[in-house]
Amino acid sequence: MNKVLVLDSHGHSALSIVRSLGRHDVSVTAGADSTFALGPQSKYAADSYVYPDPDVDCYAFLDHLTDHLTDEDYAAVVPATDKTTALLARHKVDLERTGTKVATEDWETFSLAYDKSRTFDIVEGLDVPAPTTVAPTSPADLDRIRGDLSYPVVVKSRSKSIWTEDGTHELSRVDDSHYADSPDELDSVYRTISESSAAFEAHPPLIQEYVPGETQTTVVLADRGEVLVHFQERRLRTDPPSGGNSTLLSGVRNRRMFEHARELIEALEWTGPAQVEFMRTPGGQYRLIEMNGRYWGSLPLAINSGVDFPWYHYQLLRGERPDPPPTYRTDVLQRRLLYGDINWLGHHLAEGNVGAVGPFLRAFVGPKHTFVSVDDPRPTAVALGEAALVGTRRCGAATGSKLRERRRNVIRDDVPVVD
Repeated sequence: MNKVLVLDSHGHSALSIVRSLGRHDVSVTAGADSTFALGPQSKYAADSYVYPDPDVDCYAFLDHLTDHLTDEDYAAVVPATDKTTALLARHKVDLERTGTKVATEDWETFSLAYDKSRTFDIVEGLDVPAPTTVAPTSPADLDRIRGDLSYPVVVKSRSKSIWTEDGTHELSRVDDSHYADSPDELDSVYRTISESSAAFEAHPPLIQEYVPGETQTTVVLADRGEVLVHFQERRLRTDPPSGGNSTLLSGVRNRRMFEHARELIEALEWTGPAQVEFMRTPGGQYRLIEMNGRYWGSLPLAINSGVDFPWYHYQLLRGERPDPPPTYRTDVLQRRLLYGDINWLGHHLAEGNVGAVGPFLRAFVGPKHTFVSVDDPRPTAVALGEAALVGTRRCGAATGSKLRERRRNVIRDDVPVVD
């Protein structure tokens, strides 16, 4: 039995899993919440499966998935996003009664990475450098600690993907509005973010010391805390430019960063894929920012650089020990999220930085694109259309927002001061 169900195949990461396993003659079913998704378009997908949108009703999704796994003969089901990985980990015991392996950590361990507050509680006992990270539980608690923090700070959710007890889902991403430069500004930012979602009532946001530098990550496949496979990458451009999703990145090697990541993975006794994110400071130090216990969005870069994580993960699920190459390429430059890179350009143009146009255009020539595959053209065509449409809209929105802000500032500067 070598049949695998890959969820979330509307995304680039899941598409790369479909392609990887298909190239190794694994029978792959590409699952998504719509028929017009990238995965089912791939020639490496033997079949497709459309399920109810978990965002609309996660319990309907789980019931539908359970019935599907019961009816089919899958070796494993593999989630590829925050929301489905968390959902499958929480319900892993029930789903595995169908006879299908769920390719996530057990919930008890997964929750230690899912809730960043618990992650940093563990890090306090390790030799892993990390910024000050606090988790206020009330406005009074915030008042008590905000004067003791080093600024600037960033307010962030305990998890990018939040599932509430009633089955609703919220996605929380950090943008420029999440930063604060003083205790008073933190009070305003924290309260605004906390009040923006009912989910934060049960899961209050974290406050983390801002660390300047370049985001670098170590991604791994582990077995009970032993790192079997790893790859490292650096983010050359992000959306937004102040820090966020990578839009242009390349491979890198750093032993110190790897050892920090390995210490955390060992402490958690982690099994499966994981992403350990660091900030490399201008002084060359690595400070832990967060850990994500799932496949990462830049997975195609690792595969294109010679580290075929999905195939090694499949071998591990079958009880085999992967045999990865002793090293990997660091000369592969990859553009991820074309629409994000268009948005990156929009931010710079709104600031009057026309010099950003050159690097943006050059990225069409040299770097690989996450979804492009000469031997699998249909998903490529679909992704290009989607990226152009979404990116143009986001670029326009970002540029318009920045220009409106600049006009407001000009108006304020022009208002005469009356003594």
